[in-house]
Amino acid sequence: MSADRFIELAPLAALGALDGEDRAGFEQHAAGCPACRDEVASHRAVIAGLAADLQPVPPSPGLRRRVLEAATGAVRPSVVPVRPSAAGAAAGRWRRARPALAAAVVIGLAAAAAAWASARAQRDVARAELDRVREATARLESDNRALRGELAALEARLAEAQSVTLLLSRPEVRLAALTSLETAPGAHARAVWNPATGEAMLVVSGLPPAPAGRAYEVWVIAGGPPAPAGLFHSEAEAPAVIVRLPRLGQTTRVRTFAVTVEPEGGTLAPTGPMVLAGDVV
Repeated sequence: MSADRFIELAPLAALGALDGEDRAGFEQHAAGCPACRDEVASHRAVIAGLAADLQPVPPSPGLRRRVLEAATGAVRPSVVPVRPSAAGAAAGRWRRARPALAAAVVIGLAAAAAAWASARAQRDVARAELDRVREATARLESDNRALRGELAALEARLAEAQSVTLLLSRPEVRLAALTSLETAPGAHARAVWNPATGEAMLVVSGLPPAPAGRAYEVWVIAGGPPAPAGLFHSEAEAPAVIVRLPRLGQTTRVRTFAVTVEPEGGTLAPTGPMVLAGDVV
């Protein structure tokens, strides 16, 4: 807050109309600002002098004489009024004008206090509205991030589906159907690969998510021990999982594809239960 702003708050401080942050800030500033302290003292002097400047109503001469007689038991001589001088007349006019001037100052200070209170109320309303706008913006940003994540997942699945479609369009492509075993009833899969390039994919559906700390591992058997061909996870809400396998070696000799449940990081040889298996046709 600027020094000019503190000077503007001095009339309100003199009236005791500041509170909360405004009062604390003004008092902290005025402690090291003689100008602000003088301004407050000046306004307080005007306010304090208002009552003294109000002219009392003098009693009538007869009432005054009777009161004095009753108090002293003697008749006081009449007082002959003396015509005031020009300077005295001017002083009288100033004394008569001071109450009106002081009243105007107090009215102005009261009006300033009311305007300040109204401005504070409007500021509080604006701050509350700003907080609501910020909360709404935060919710929209969170929803936007979630939608971007869902869109990225859909685009990835679309790219996978297009890859399978492209692979299936090759005349040299070969297929292998994998059927479920007792450990995963209702699951099935198709292995699609190109013997000429070694490009291969596995399309799996109906396979439940692997237990915690486990993953599904694909095996390729080509006349020797099973060779690991990739890990994947199945999602309960996904209709199918497309697994892009590493390029297969000795693809012309592949005889069987299989899937087992293995530790999360995979193994070099099957250790867990087999859930899917199928021979090349």
